[in-house]
Amino acid sequence: MKKNLQLNFFLLLLFFMVVSIILRCSEESSDTLAPYEGQRNLKILKVTLNYTPDIQWLGGRVAAVGVNLGSRAALDSTLVWLMTAEDNSISSYVTVGEHTDVDKIVSYGGTPVDSLQDETQYTFWIAEKSAFDAQLDSTALNPDNFTDSTFVLRFILKGQMGGEKDPQGDLVVRMRVFREESLLEDKYIIDWTPRTIPFRRIAIRVSSFGGFTDLIWHIVTPDSLPDNIYPPVVIGSNVPGTDTAISWPETGFERNTVYFVWMVNSKWTVNDFRPSAPGYAWFRIFAF
Repeated sequence: MKKNLQLNFFLLLLFFMVVSIILRCSEESSDTLAPYEGQRNLKILKVTLNYTPDIQWLGGRVAAVGVNLGSRAALDSTLVWLMTAEDNSISSYVTVGEHTDVDKIVSYGGTPVDSLQDETQYTFWIAEKSAFDAQLDSTALNPDNFTDSTFVLRFILKGQMGGEKDPQGDLVVRMRVFREESLLEDKYIIDWTPRTIPFRRIAIRVSSFGGFTDLIWHIVTPDSLPDNIYPPVVIGSNVPGTDTAISWPETGFERNTVYFVWMVNSKWTVNDFRPSAPGYAWFRIFAF
């Protein structure tokens, strides 16, 4: 009996010691652990390929987002687009051309633009209030309050155009294919001038020349309707007033491949794929 009492007393004492240690550790932890005060560095995650690109970033809210022509972020004559806020309230992403702070751009000697140009070098940047208030002075910049990215913007696909010519030897229709990428979708668009000239058939094939084989997309105006395909045309979309003979593949354009886009209207003679055939326009896309 005595041994049992001693054992119970020992277990009770051990229990109170453990509880005491736990409470003391808990008190020390609440007193000594400081709240998290750091933040992630600002980082531009993506600039989409577009006339009006989206700029997406990580690291928190900012007070200014800008675009400069050339290789340097600065509040000077190279500034072409700027969005600002009174405090760090701009979050996640913005679209160039929207909410433009025209007055500030002009005050810095810059030239506001609604869209950017292909094959042109730009510097995209984001800044917290401390960096923007310091006029982007390098001595005030750090990874927590500023970041930038410089590159040549390219969204028009490189290639060669051709087709019917007028008596002066100029192309009747001038075609181009460009990319319109956003944070939500990525699409390719066929455009041409004059925009008043309609077509009735558009096809894309894996080749360097026109033809009906190896097609990866083909839309056709029904015989009962007049020419009705006007620009711009989103590749792979359902164009009103046309039938889809061959659907656009889910894989889209693939790398290291040459594609040939061709269009014809009522002036075209079937299977006449001569480079300057009447009613014929084409664009050879160089390898992706």
